[in-house]
Amino acid sequence: MDAMAMRRRNLRLVKRLVLIVALMFAFAWAMIPLYRIVCEKTGLNDVVKADELEKEDLIAGDGEVRMTFDSTVQAGLPWQVQPMTTHLKVKLGTFVQVQYRITNASSRAVVGQALPRYLPAEAGEYVKKLECFCFTQQRFKPGETRTFPVVFVIDRKLPASITSITLAYTVFDVPGQGKG
Repeated sequence: MDAMAMRRRNLRLVKRLVLIVALMFAFAWAMIPLYRIVCEKTGLNDVVKADELEKEDLIAGDGEVRMTFDSTVQAGLPWQVQPMTTHLKVKLGTFVQVQYRITNASSRAVVGQALPRYLPAEAGEYVKKLECFCFTQQRFKPGETRTFPVVFVIDRKLPASITSITLAYTVFDVPGQGKG
C-alpha cells in the first residue's frame, strides 16, 4: 500500500512540475508581445506615428546629444548585427535615420526579433521612433543580409543632464519559426 501511495504522490508531483514548466515557457513566449503592448500604452520604446508628434517636437532646438548605436547577440545564435553608423551628433527636434545590417550567418532559414534598449534607460522616453524593425519577427533565408532603417526624433524636452544616449538592439532567435 505504501509503495502504491508513494508512486501516486510522485506521479502527482511530476504532473504539477510539468505543468509549472509549461506555464513558465508560455509566459516567456508571451513576454515579447506583452512587452510591445506595455510599450504602446506607455509610449516607451515604441514606434509613434508622425501625426502623433507635437509640433514643438519637430522644431530644431539648441540642444545636441551624442548618439551611439550598438547591438548584441547571444553566443551561439546565427545573427550578425551591426549598425551602419556607430556615433552621431543629433540636434534635438530633427529627424534622424540610421540603418542596421542584419545577416543570417547560418545555412538554415531562421526567424529573429529585435528589442531595443537605451542607456541611460530614462532616455528612452525622449527618443520618438517613427520607423523601427523592433518587435516584428523577421524571416531570413540561409546567408541572407538585409538593412533595416530606424527613423527617430529626440524630444526637445530631453533633460540637459543627458548628453549621450546609446541605442542598442538585441536580436533573439524565434525558435520553431525558421523551418519552411
